[in-house]
Amino acid sequence: MKRKFILPFFLLPAITCFSQTTKKITPPQTTCNGTADDVPGIYTDHTQTKYGFSLKGTAAEKTVMMKNLISIEKMEEASRKDFKLTGCVARVSFAKWGNTDYGNYICARYGYTLGVYQLVCHVTEHVPKIVDEYKTVFNVTINPYILPGGANTVGTGEFYTKYGRMVYSFPIEAKPGPDFEKDKKDKPSRVSQYFSESSLLTGRSDDYKNKHTDFLKLNNGTGYVENGWGDSRYKGPSANSYYMIDRHYLITKPGVPLLIPVSRKQYLEDMLDYFEIEKANFEYLNAKSINEIGNQTADWAKKRKADLEADKIDYPKIYEAKKAKVKELLAKQKPEWLQKPAVVDQNTMLKDANQSLDALGRFYDEEGEYKSALYVLNPAYFTGNNGQAVKPLLIEVQFRYEISKDKGFAARLFNNWEKHFDINALKQMIQ
Repeated sequence: MKRKFILPFFLLPAITCFSQTTKKITPPQTTCNGTADDVPGIYTDHTQTKYGFSLKGTAAEKTVMMKNLISIEKMEEASRKDFKLTGCVARVSFAKWGNTDYGNYICARYGYTLGVYQLVCHVTEHVPKIVDEYKTVFNVTINPYILPGGANTVGTGEFYTKYGRMVYSFPIEAKPGPDFEKDKKDKPSRVSQYFSESSLLTGRSDDYKNKHTDFLKLNNGTGYVENGWGDSRYKGPSANSYYMIDRHYLITKPGVPLLIPVSRKQYLEDMLDYFEIEKANFEYLNAKSINEIGNQTADWAKKRKADLEADKIDYPKIYEAKKAKVKELLAKQKPEWLQKPAVVDQNTMLKDANQSLDALGRFYDEEGEYKSALYVLNPAYFTGNNGQAVKPLLIEVQFRYEISKDKGFAARLFNNWEKHFDINALKQMIQ
């Protein structure tokens, strides 16, 4: 999945288990009428998963992963010490999804999942049945992606612009050529490693009225955010409505933010680095497009080729103008202006080269509509694993639950978890 950054001109967990013999669970053999929400529930730990699992790694790494995951499992079990599970079947599974790339640190990404399957009352047999899939789930992911569902590497995205007549689309990570894939992985452009406040909230919070507050909660590990409320967040759910609430926490090192702001100075300097990548990509695509037309004589081919040839002449002027503007800003602006955070224009319609050039020196004081505050990984945070890939540097907690008149089991389980789960114990795992 590609991550898109909007810059002035414009830079734009599924669980993998390893199938074994299914371990079936028989629902309670009791009579029900209309609902099975009050039927005694069933819990199985990781030794009785629905599907088998495998934690790939060295023997030492497997031992550490199992120890950490079993610790999380025991925390959840302890939270239900005085709780009666009803109306559902709760099944634990473990998984390893691969690795997460935190800049210079490659960490194993693995986690604990408690899938909660609803018990329903069969309409004619009047006995409980287990729904095949779960919607309510409690996940704890060790070393998660900063961007949910994101790629292993930080440098992803695309750049869109229009040079007078044509619209070009090309990578922002590295120059084209035989070393592109290697450079994209090993030394991506600095601008391709930017995050925005909105990108950190993607899939985690839809509270559009409090975006900055929610960003700070995640970035500093100081609270939870929620996704999936929609308009009910501000109106409140009705008695007969159905909602799925997705709560997220990032468990972080105390007092050390995950991301730090990009200053205007850093942004402008990074732009100079990027212009060389843009130039190489433009020249590559322009030449490729001209070559593909070849000697075709149709009217459309003649017009397209003329546009491409005109762009070939015009681009160097645009390239030099952007470099000159950035260098002038760096030379003439006062240090206090240059050290302010880089909050850039985010109007994706500004693809025209002249409009993009105008937006290049336009900064704002805070993130808002059509504006994006830029951040990078905090080097001070992502240290300390000492080559131990399975050591937790960051933990994400997710509890997704349902609210409706026939999903009482989900709300009860979540309410108990919220009151009794020792989330501070998770924090001890990364200190």
